[in-house]
Amino acid sequence: MRSHRPSLTSSIVAALRALYTEMPEPYRLAPDPLAARLVPWPLALPARALALALSAGSPAANASARAVHRGLGLALLGVSYHVALRTRAIDDALREAVARGASQLVVLGAGLDSRAMRLPELAGVQVFEVDHPSTQRYKTDRLASLGRAGAGAKGSGSAVPAPELKAAGLARVAVDFERDRLDESLLAAGFRPAEPAFWIWEGVTPYLTPEAVEGTLRLAAALSAPGSRIALTYGMLPDDDLPAWSRRLIKGVFRSMGEPIRAPLTRDAMHALLARAGLRVLSDESAVDWAARYWPPQRGIRAVERLAVAER
Repeated sequence: MRSHRPSLTSSIVAALRALYTEMPEPYRLAPDPLAARLVPWPLALPARALALALSAGSPAANASARAVHRGLGLALLGVSYHVALRTRAIDDALREAVARGASQLVVLGAGLDSRAMRLPELAGVQVFEVDHPSTQRYKTDRLASLGRAGAGAKGSGSAVPAPELKAAGLARVAVDFERDRLDESLLAAGFRPAEPAFWIWEGVTPYLTPEAVEGTLRLAAALSAPGSRIALTYGMLPDDDLPAWSRRLIKGVFRSMGEPIRAPLTRDAMHALLARAGLRVLSDESAVDWAARYWPPQRGIRAVERLAVAER
């Protein structure tokens, strides 16, 4: 993690969200127009190139976009599919929780998440984005620069608006999960334990120790009113049909980026952690399940990571 820069993994995830925002239906699952503006500019180039190619609206361009979709799925061992699908799956779980009365959203390890600025369902919800201080600094500075650019664009007649908040409120909470107390930081930011909340812990647990994962789950449960829910991903390795050398290579790549995979927890292990924290599992799915729900039948979908939704 470098000062004043987001983690590389959070940037790559946002770049994939940006790319799938430009995809034709049915692959455009969870449009995130802000993603391409938040990531460092080299990572935004694929999405911008795809948008330019599709602007002509030719059948050939649509076919090329689908070829990009298939090619990325093969080249990235299903990670690109996974990011697009899990974003939609978490969005749907969040919408259900808000419809059931959740008035607060806590995004743990928020990265370059922009749900507070893209989901109109959050109009009555207070959002807390929790992440490492360096990622928070980058995101705050980047949004401020986009706001200045948007203000200038309005005066010049440009079609690029400044980012607007859809949620009722947004608080950014700087926390190092290995060192800081999550409960103290959230309470200081205005979190209300008596009100139901929805927690998102997306793409974070594999980089933490099992002790840190369990400690955070216990704190989240202790802070939550009955009926609150948490959606968290875990696992972070492709399914077992890959050879051992390939799995070692994947671990080595993440280690070389300075973000080693520490806790690729199994399904049973994660369910045990949730139960010990006082959380009841409502669902546990992977990209295989999401693809069957959201996309037409296709080959090559891998269970890269799982998403569990549990209730207090």
